Amino acid sequence: MSDIFHEVDEDVRRDKAAELWRRYQTPIVILAVLIVAATGAWSYYQTNRQKAAEAANARFEAAVALANDGKAKEAAAAFDALAKDGPKGYATLARIRAAELREDKALALEELNAIAEDKNVDKLNQEVALLRAALIILDGGSREKMERALGPMMTSNGAFRFSAQEWNGLDALANNDFDEAERVFDILLSDRDAPQSMRQRAAAYRGLLHAKRGPKPAPAAAPAGGGATSGNVTVTPVIEPEQEGAASSGDAPFEVKPSK
Repeated sequence: MSDIFHEVDEDVRRDKAAELWRRYQTPIVILAVLIVAATGAWSYYQTNRQKAAEAANARFEAAVALANDGKAKEAAAAFDALAKDGPKGYATLARIRAAELREDKALALEELNAIAEDKNVDKLNQEVALLRAALIILDGGSREKMERALGPMMTSNGAFRFSAQEWNGLDALANNDFDEAERVFDILLSDRDAPQSMRQRAAAYRGLLHAKRGPKPAPAAAPAGGGATSGNVTVTPVIEPEQEGAASSGDAPFEVKPSK
């Protein structure tokens, strides 16, 4: 008797399965086709995206090579072309590099500030644009403009806060603002989050400051003959990678020249 009931149960289950298949076979087939099609489309998209990134990287490197060879106009044109039709990340970097290469520095500043204010540009690249703009301002010799340019980056969570602080100190030193320069260098020396190479440079710059002004200035005293040198200090900064524990030789990537 148990075998008979078991066979009946099996027949009932088969009938139910067949009925479900007859009722839902069309939606099931469509769903399966959609899954296969979506998987293929995603794979195709990813492949094309990778190829576009590789092509953009090759174009970017070619433009960089032109810039390194001193062909500023050709490099700027190549970066402009990539900025128009390249993937978003490469397009933003190309905009920054193209702006840097402008012969008209006022136009370069305008383009870099536009990138820094563009809401479609990510925060990190906005700060890169501000930092590059600060380099142009530094060449112009305006202390007030330099402070305004670097101010937004000298925050506790700024990606380039250490570079901004260092450049602010160097600009103050170049303009004989010794108190501000020493204050900034002391901040860098005491900040354990700052890269070791940058702290070493800050110590060297503070030594240069003391040699120029003296560690304890006497406001009313005139510089004695053979004492500290007078005149401006010329500095040429580069961007310091913001990575803790980065390898360093201890040498400053800045050209520091007291003027005669």
